[in-house]
Amino acid sequence: MPGSTGVLAVVADAIGAARAEQVLTRFDRYSNQPNAIKGAVRLPSDPALERAALRVFDDPDLGALAGLDASSLAEALDARTLWALLALAARADVTVLDRLPADTAERGAPKIATIRRAAAKHAAALGSAPASPAASASAEAPGSSPAPAGNDVPALPEKVAQVASWLAVHPGADPRWFAARPGQRAAERRVAFRALGSIGTPAALDVLAGYARDGYPDVELAELHRAWGRFDRRAFAATMFRPEDTMLQLGACSTLEGIGAVQGLTGLGVILTERADLAPLAECTALRRLHVNVACAAGVTGVEALSQLPGLTELHLLGTTRGADLTALRGTAVERLSLSLDGADGAFLSRLPHLRSLKLSGGSAPEDSGYDGEDGTVPLPAHPGLVDVVLRLLADGVQVVVLRHERSWVSRLTAAVPSDVFVVERSGYVGLTRDGSDVEGLGRRLFSNVVP
Repeated sequence: MPGSTGVLAVVADAIGAARAEQVLTRFDRYSNQPNAIKGAVRLPSDPALERAALRVFDDPDLGALAGLDASSLAEALDARTLWALLALAARADVTVLDRLPADTAERGAPKIATIRRAAAKHAAALGSAPASPAASASAEAPGSSPAPAGNDVPALPEKVAQVASWLAVHPGADPRWFAARPGQRAAERRVAFRALGSIGTPAALDVLAGYARDGYPDVELAELHRAWGRFDRRAFAATMFRPEDTMLQLGACSTLEGIGAVQGLTGLGVILTERADLAPLAECTALRRLHVNVACAAGVTGVEALSQLPGLTELHLLGTTRGADLTALRGTAVERLSLSLDGADGAFLSRLPHLRSLKLSGGSAPEDSGYDGEDGTVPLPAHPGLVDVVLRLLADGVQVVVLRHERSWVSRLTAAVPSDVFVVERSGYVGLTRDGSDVEGLGRRLFSNVVP
């Protein structure tokens, strides 16, 4: 890991050398980056360690000492220890995830989503919302005001928790009192988001439009999702969500209703927290990349809408999929697919006409590590015919990556692969390919978790 001695020095300065070495050694012993993240988020609350982790990423001088300047951060985040520290840093300030290099954020999107969820759960357990240090400073600064006040404007609330009672006392509040202004602090923006979302009128949406940006930190995304249902959902989506060059990250939300109003949307990442209906995506005909994590026990209702997206070539559909007829994916143009079969029959995969690369979770049995489901669901074992399906895909030239910890079926698969298939094990994955010239490259991609 670049700058490992420097990282140790930075962390040791906060929690002591012996403990710092113990923590970092523990992180480095994990078999892959996702497991290192899981290990970090299971640690009990430790503000000193969390602030030290944040300093590694945020303080330019300390970052340089640790070998984490802007030019090397993406490379350093190939290391397990740095991902674990990032998970701890997000506890102190979740917006650190929004300041990662664009290529790192794109390649590490699933891991970053895991860290975001863990930070939110940690904050909830502590009885607070995740916030940045700047937001806390703004909320505590005496005499600070979220908006300029004139003679006809009352003193505005300074904290999100004050908004509801303030609006009750000022039922005719003018949304323009909460308009964006230069130099506005993060806490002031959150107050404005909460107030305008609570007012919920077309005039409030006009003012909220002044806050629109290409991407939002988690705390602001949470406020936007809270407000979305109070407005016309299509008008709100068209106003507040801008299609970025790579991916529009919606974070965790309960529904995609209204997303079709965002014109020119080519990439979308979302974590669905209630029964997942993908039907609203049928309007997003420019979509090329779609990452959906179904983080609810009810699962996804169906995938038929995806067949109406002619340009969709990259699809990640993870989490609980057992409620959907996945065979509808045969009507898509998907070339790169990351899929949780959740115990389903995968025979349809051999009939995806454009499929070139597949990352597959087949299912888990009680003997597999990581058997317990995160959302309380009991995992389903892989379908009995899945090994034969993967062998057919390999024969057709499809590169396949499976999860090593799903040993109940993966061990049978690796024992059955023919001699002309190369097997690459790295970072908790098993990669299978017939392309001998790509073995080294596949290993690098597995190490960096950039498959399919």
